[in-house]
Amino acid sequence: MSKSTRVTKTQLGFYFDQTRCMSCNVCTVACKDWNQVNPGLVHWREQFTYEGEKNSGSFFPFSMGCNHCEEPACMEACSQNAITKTDDGIVTIDRKQCINLQACATACPFAKPKFADDKQEPNSIIGWQIEHPAQKCTMCIDRLNDDLKPACVLSCVGRALDFGLMTELKKTYGAEVGFTRLNPTDFPYVYKNNKNDTKPALYVKKKGPALVIHKGTGYRP
Repeated sequence: MSKSTRVTKTQLGFYFDQTRCMSCNVCTVACKDWNQVNPGLVHWREQFTYEGEKNSGSFFPFSMGCNHCEEPACMEACSQNAITKTDDGIVTIDRKQCINLQACATACPFAKPKFADDKQEPNSIIGWQIEHPAQKCTMCIDRLNDDLKPACVLSCVGRALDFGLMTELKKTYGAEVGFTRLNPTDFPYVYKNNKNDTKPALYVKKKGPALVIHKGTGYRP
């Protein structure tokens, strides 16, 4: 079966509540700590805050790792078959297969496959064909094997992150105002390379516009 027609039996994914995120970066620190990612260019999970239009007073926090897309562009672009998708929807990289073409990083709308340098990754692993093969969020697959949630989810002090089957996440949070799947219309600032629909496995509770201050009239939504 070709990569483009592979059907996932189930799809695990993430949920992010933009209204609860405090931009504390605990999720990114927990991710690096658990996965032993040294300080440097590569981060498997990124937390950032996007500022809206000038003087709007609108700030939109976001926490995102690999979105383990249902139709991963990175996997389609990899000519070495180094990127595969498990039956429960986790997109993984076999670093021993990577030869540094970097087509995966270019194809991913979110530029999530990363490449380290000698300072961050000074020691090669036996079996690697290159010094710094591609790497990214694994959804903490080792923790899942022990029935534990990903490190980023359990570390979130604001309970802005959750994880599970996409069908269950939709049942749990789907009725909330602002609930949507990650898309370029609502979240253009997370799309770095292109806006192709790869069906990212990420639901988001979208933060609404900030209150605008009107002189003499107090606050008005």
